[in-house]
Amino acid sequence: MKTQGGQNCKTRSIMLGGTELSYVLKRSGRKSIGISVDKAGNITVAAPQRTSEAYIEEVLLKKGSWILDRLEKLKAANTALHSPRLYAEGESFPYLGRNYSMRRIGDPHLTKPAVRLGEGCLEVYSSTSAGPRDLRAALKKWYVEQFCTVLQQRIGLYAPQAGVSPGRITVREQKTRWGSCSSRGNLNFNWKLIMAPLEILDYVVIHELCHMKELNHSADFWAQVQKLCPNYKNLRKWLRENGHTLSLE
Repeated sequence: MKTQGGQNCKTRSIMLGGTELSYVLKRSGRKSIGISVDKAGNITVAAPQRTSEAYIEEVLLKKGSWILDRLEKLKAANTALHSPRLYAEGESFPYLGRNYSMRRIGDPHLTKPAVRLGEGCLEVYSSTSAGPRDLRAALKKWYVEQFCTVLQQRIGLYAPQAGVSPGRITVREQKTRWGSCSSRGNLNFNWKLIMAPLEILDYVVIHELCHMKELNHSADFWAQVQKLCPNYKNLRKWLRENGHTLSLE
């Protein structure tokens, strides 16, 4: 194990799966060890002041599989982000947490492509002259339509449980926000959530519905969220780690 850095923040390394990985060790007054891997693949270990280095290494070794899996997923995601979609036959697109391959079906009578969910694939009906831009527009239109239908169902399910009645509901495309709630109880959602597993979409719906009672992120707010979504911490973590993969780019 190599070490460098200051007293409370040190850069170290450890062998995991035959690979030497560097991580930043931060000590503070916390009571437990926390491990995080950001989108850039940087590993941070937060530990109590008096925790021994041997125990920290032991924890890292136990979490080795998770760390390596997270790094592998980031690598695959970064590769995908740097490889623009071609909108070609067999290309994969996510819908409610499952990947579907595109199947192009020729129809010379169509002026605009149309999309339908088939058996294990997304069927795209189009003329041979339809290009990637046309196919992307058709897919986005289909995703938005599906999202609006599912969103209405999930709000109808959770709003009574939360004890609220939402005002205006808007669907948008945003780069960094998945949902929002105004002081008037108007809700806004990002249609790209339809690409994520349903439980992720549910978490965002519950999150915004609870904001209608607590327009903040106080302890009371999170207590409201937990009542309707006990697993919210894992779902929030999933969205932070995988949200960037929900894209048509």
